[in-house]
Amino acid sequence: MLNPFDYGQSQWLQILHDYSPALRHEMRELVQAHSRELASNFYQQMMELPDARRFLEHEQVEQQLKASMSRWLDQVFSVQEPAQIGPSVERQFEVGRVHARINLPISLVSAGARLHKKRLLEHVTRRWSGPDDWLQAATYLAGVIDLSLELMNLAFVTKADTKSRAAEAYRLHNLGLNLSVERERQRAALLDWSQELMFTLHQPGMSLQPLRQSEFGLWFYHQAVSMFEGANELEKIEHILHRIDEQHLPALIPVLEDRAALAENMAALQQQLRSVSYVLTKLFDRFIELEHGRDTLTRLLDRRFMPAVLNREVRLAMRGGGSFSVVLFDVDHFKSINDNHGHKGGDMVLQQVARLVAENIRSSDFCFRYGGEELLVVLVEANISNALTVADKIREKLLSSELELPDNQSLKVTISGGVASFDGHPDYEQLIKRADQALYQAKSAGRNRCVAAG
Repeated sequence: MLNPFDYGQSQWLQILHDYSPALRHEMRELVQAHSRELASNFYQQMMELPDARRFLEHEQVEQQLKASMSRWLDQVFSVQEPAQIGPSVERQFEVGRVHARINLPISLVSAGARLHKKRLLEHVTRRWSGPDDWLQAATYLAGVIDLSLELMNLAFVTKADTKSRAAEAYRLHNLGLNLSVERERQRAALLDWSQELMFTLHQPGMSLQPLRQSEFGLWFYHQAVSMFEGANELEKIEHILHRIDEQHLPALIPVLEDRAALAENMAALQQQLRSVSYVLTKLFDRFIELEHGRDTLTRLLDRRFMPAVLNREVRLAMRGGGSFSVVLFDVDHFKSINDNHGHKGGDMVLQQVARLVAENIRSSDFCFRYGGEELLVVLVEANISNALTVADKIREKLLSSELELPDNQSLKVTISGGVASFDGHPDYEQLIKRADQALYQAKSAGRNRCVAAG
């Protein structure tokens, strides 16, 4: 079976054979002369499509897209020799992989290709007057754009399949956690919110925290929806949470001075909480499994689950106008730890650092073994200021800790962190890149510090 790269090369080579060098060269000049205008027209036309607008309206996307679209047009029509085919094929694959990563629908990519062909045909009809020349030029430009689109879609489908498998693996991993412990943890979180509510009602100038924003609410909307995807109980719990926040909580304020009415309203709210606890217990009981799927050394989430988590957080933030942040931690001078204490010592240090980080984030957050001595933390519904506070708290806690080493030795260890907050860009890799750049700044500034991305 011909692999996609060889297939792409063979198809592009056929295009070179089918059309004369003179025609191809003239078409390249035409495209290069109008590539910026084509890119601007593309952006303007696509912004009129509601489904496309959410991918394009970010300022950084607009700036980068117009330049990269112009370069793409120049590049695909500059393939004149067989030696240029391989890099061009790989470029189309990379574009397709990016489209899959940001969940850009194939239909929008096809719409963009159609816009380019339409606009280019207008230029072709003005440049070639003879029917034979016009037809040759038109079929050549259609062939190049259609093949480029086909190769993008090949890569898109492959990448999307991989993402789907990773998302399913992450869901199965969640089902493999110690769900008995998690069940009791979330039931306790519900009880804590209820008790905190009772306390707050008797405080002057009180402000009632919605259940949606509580520890349980954050866990439900950011973890449970993935862990139990498709379960009927999720809709039931969400409906009750909405009723508590929109009906029962507001009903408490007007009756604060009427003890009988307040008791009656609180009893109704408590009944709703018992319903949540009951449905939650049924949900957990259906999904109890053995633990599996964590990084074998640190017991943190495996990196392969990261795309599933970050893509979902991006969708939630874009849909609801919220935010989330990531922190990329790196253990300072880890190589010297391995050199001085052996890999066993290095492993022990990394395990203890991972445990400290995991114990100092919320149950709704995520912590991944990113690679080597790097850990990636995803802080849901946290802005840059909140995330930097959490990162510094973890850094300071580690600074004050003694880590165990083999042979009853101990060691003080520091970490550096790069913090970045979601800014609307649909590609989560851009968010990680910004956190990585901030981490580099922290390292360059002397280590043992956390830096927020600008």
